[in-house]
Amino acid sequence: MRIVTLGRFDIQVNGESLEFSRKVPRKTLLLLKAIVALGGRDVSEQALCDALWGDEEGDAARNALSITVLRLRKLLGSNESIIHQGGKVSLNPEICWVDARVFEARLAETGFDRQKVLATYGGTFLPEDEGESWSVAPRERLRGKFIDALSRYGSTLESEGDLPGAVQCYMRGIDADPIVESFHLGQMRCYERLGKRTEALSAYRRLKHTLSVVLGVSPSEVAQRLFQDMLQRQSDEGPLVDPEGENLRADAAAPSASGRTSGIVAKLPLRRIRSR
Repeated sequence: MRIVTLGRFDIQVNGESLEFSRKVPRKTLLLLKAIVALGGRDVSEQALCDALWGDEEGDAARNALSITVLRLRKLLGSNESIIHQGGKVSLNPEICWVDARVFEARLAETGFDRQKVLATYGGTFLPEDEGESWSVAPRERLRGKFIDALSRYGSTLESEGDLPGAVQCYMRGIDADPIVESFHLGQMRCYERLGKRTEALSAYRRLKHTLSVVLGVSPSEVAQRLFQDMLQRQSDEGPLVDPEGENLRADAAAPSASGRTSGIVAKLPLRRIRSR
């Protein structure tokens, strides 16, 4: 069976997605999600009880866990799918394929195919469960690994001269985390090299708007310097006005936050907000 957690949640048994004719067994599905989020293997009973039955007393929580494990096995159609013994709960790796686990495993391989690995990442980990505390750490870990791999892949494509491919890579990075400046700067460089002046200037404008809305800061000195260089190179081509009529030449003189660099932006807490 295949368990999809990146970008959406889906359980596929023999190629068919599970469908529920009656009420969706929310608690049973939450147990499966929590097992995946907490590592998938040798997850302690206590960790699962704290995650799903935190308001219950010890014995009551463990009884609820045991009953829900039985329901989950029945839901998946296999008693071997979930291993519950010695105070630990695991997904049987011989039966259960999990996209998040495959994504991380492939990243750890020597000389991995970045394009193939990045294709495994379908989006945010368990997006419908962002309010669950146990889902936060794995979500940010997976997104961080994805962003790092995507940034490296975009830089490789750019250095090899595949500018359209690099642009698509950087666009995907902005969609995943719009406050990472390196993706915006990559777009600016690629668009300028492709001769797309308007798109290059618009990329800076989107960066400026996003940082202002999300963090209340201006683009870093690195970003402003790149923008100034672009303006200088394009100064003989006419007035520098963006598609919405805003004079961008003034942006180059905007003060940046003291001591900020593009690297700092990438390390700030991730926010899910899409720039216009």
